[in-house]
Amino acid sequence: MDRLLAESAALVSIPLPQEEDRYDKAAKALVAKLSKLSPLELAPAKDDLDATPPFSHTILYTYILVAGIEASAASGKAPPRQLPSTALPEGALWPYITQLLFEFDPIQTRYCGIQFMRIVDCVALGAEQTANYVPAIQLLHHVILRLDNTSSTLTSTHRAFLRLCLLSQAYAEAVHILDQPIYHIPSRHDTRTNRCLCSDSDQTWIFLSPGTGLSQPITSRTYLEYYLMGGMCYMALRRYKDALFFLEVVLTAPTLQNIASAIMVEAYKKWLFVGLLLTGTTPPIPKSVGSNAIRHIRALAKPYESVAEAFKGSNIGQLRAEIEAGNHIWQDDGNYGLAIEVYQAFRKFAVQKLSRTFAALSIAEVAKRTSPDPSDIAETKAYVETLIVGGDLSAVITDGESGAQTLRFLPTSASTRPEAQVGAALASQTQELQTLLKHVQDTEHRMEVTKEYIDYLKKLKKARDEKKSGGKGSSKAAVDEDIDEDMMEEI
Repeated sequence: MDRLLAESAALVSIPLPQEEDRYDKAAKALVAKLSKLSPLELAPAKDDLDATPPFSHTILYTYILVAGIEASAASGKAPPRQLPSTALPEGALWPYITQLLFEFDPIQTRYCGIQFMRIVDCVALGAEQTANYVPAIQLLHHVILRLDNTSSTLTSTHRAFLRLCLLSQAYAEAVHILDQPIYHIPSRHDTRTNRCLCSDSDQTWIFLSPGTGLSQPITSRTYLEYYLMGGMCYMALRRYKDALFFLEVVLTAPTLQNIASAIMVEAYKKWLFVGLLLTGTTPPIPKSVGSNAIRHIRALAKPYESVAEAFKGSNIGQLRAEIEAGNHIWQDDGNYGLAIEVYQAFRKFAVQKLSRTFAALSIAEVAKRTSPDPSDIAETKAYVETLIVGGDLSAVITDGESGAQTLRFLPTSASTRPEAQVGAALASQTQELQTLLKHVQDTEHRMEVTKEYIDYLKKLKKARDEKKSGGKGSSKAAVDEDIDEDMMEEI
């Protein structure tokens, strides 16, 4: 143990980025020695962790901690497919797990990514096993941002984090990560020209990949689940514009043979209701959604489309009947609360529609046109007042000579903002655009060095050579079609 500790301490003395090659060799040598030791050989070293700071000795600390968890699991005290109690909150190993995940060195984790992610997975699994979600949510949130402070690369930890947030209804914590745009998906292939894992010149997204073990492979299902769960978190906070965007990402994802998946069907159902809540109308189908896919989706979402059709009319009774008829469907799909909100939103949009036709209207007439109980004038007045106070309606209520109250709609005018506020908004948007362009350039570079793109260039060159020589089958359209078919097969 003393020799391993000395080798681990030697890493700290190697300056980065000046001596990347030396650091890389020393770190790999340490990992090679630790990999040869069994959990039973490493587990007793747990007693030394108290005097071992995780930041300076992340590799060694991680291997010893994983060995301790495996040794506890092998003792047979834990039920099958469950974590040992020592790895759960209040367990003997839990203080070491939290200390490592709060203080780890992001550079050293690149060399022990698989082992490190086993600890992260233990935290997520332990949270579900004990239904104690808060500690795990805090730890995973910290891990995501410590590995990448922009959270711009989608990793398997993102999905685990969102799942725990949904299970615990910790939606506010979820949006701290969701508000960070995703620009990169981990690549299965290492595209770095600099082979040192400790390189400071490479982008962070290069290391957050299955190649280093810091993320499990991101499948199409993982990708769709992240955006579906993200949309659900935004919906819970009534941030419907953001929710609509996340759900549209799911709908517009490429599909094999243009056939929709079950996740896309679930996203469409929520997307339809969220669109009604946001704008009061059925949102237009995104143009990039495949025609066959959307046909299959709509066939499986008929009850939702019936509600959307009833929402377009002016009969609140018909809408109520459609929603009540599908109560068991909304409950089975987990959309019952969303359906209730759609019913409640109908009245708000019905009142807003009156402003497009009338300059003023008696409260009694408003009740007759929009209220579930037209005879309850006082309730209608109270409801309209809540819309006015909440900013959903630009109007005032006035008293007439006969005592009748009238709702007078006010002209909507564009709100003016101070010049300083406008300037700050423009500066923020400029910064966001520059960041986006930078990530686009990185993505283009990744595409240029992939095997698929190189094969495409070879086919293109071959087509040009055939065209110059006047050979048959040199039609550019035919070549493009062949290339497209090959790319679809790979997808």
